[in-house]
Amino acid sequence: MVRARVARWSVAVALFLAAVGFVGVVQLHSRQPLRQATDLPTWRLQELAVLVRQQEAARRLLEVEVEALRRQISGYETAISEGRGATEVMARELAQFRMVLGLVPVEGPGVVVVVAEARPVHVGVLPPEVQAQDLIGLANELWSAGAEAMSINGIRVLATTGVRQEDGAISVGGTPVAAPYRIAAIGNPAALQAALAIRGGFVEGLRSVGLRVEVHARDRLRLPARAGDAGFHHARPQAPPPARP
Repeated sequence: MVRARVARWSVAVALFLAAVGFVGVVQLHSRQPLRQATDLPTWRLQELAVLVRQQEAARRLLEVEVEALRRQISGYETAISEGRGATEVMARELAQFRMVLGLVPVEGPGVVVVVAEARPVHVGVLPPEVQAQDLIGLANELWSAGAEAMSINGIRVLATTGVRQEDGAISVGGTPVAAPYRIAAIGNPAALQAALAIRGGFVEGLRSVGLRVEVHARDRLRLPARAGDAGFHHARPQAPPPARP
């Protein structure tokens, strides 16, 4: 009996140990595919992380390039805008210079001053003749009063135009002119008339010596461009001073 029980216990223990060993072997084999299953996604995740970092770096480089291109385009637009503005300013200044230099015809309101010898009051007494200095004085009065453009007997005159007495006649810019002398000046008619009407002024002085001076306001005057070469032949722009060492 005792031997029989011992034998049964021995068999039970052996079976138990065998079962435990089988379970251990099954668990050991089951861990290998589990480890492999967990290792493969980890490497893939690392690869994906590297790819993501590379794409992020490429995106940042593209953003930098796009921003540089935007600044370049903005610079081009600014340059074009400034160039166009500068061109317009230069064109306006050029047009202004051409008017000042008398290179183009001009028109506008102003006054017409007619100067001529007066009719003789006494028989045998000749009235005084108009002199070049008389026309120069009238022109200076008109320039001082704000005249912007002027002509004498249809000849455009500038501040540098010569009015001379030559052989008993008057020449304007080298061209002879004859009485009656007609000075047309573009400017504010009221201001020009007021300057010529000053008591004791130049016009009153001409009239006091027997000359006839008439001043007429005009809503619209047309003056021609100057003829010939009125440029400078001797004067030159001053050279800039040498740079200091």
